[in-house]
Amino acid sequence: LDVYWPEFRKIDFLRALRIYQKRNRRFGA
Repeated sequence: LDVYWPEFRKIDFLRALRIYQKRNRRFGA
């Protein structure tokens, strides 16, 4: 579990970052 948890968190973090970047771009533009 200690090894599986971090991996899942990393994917979730990357996904959230992409969504945040997209939103930031729209707001910036």
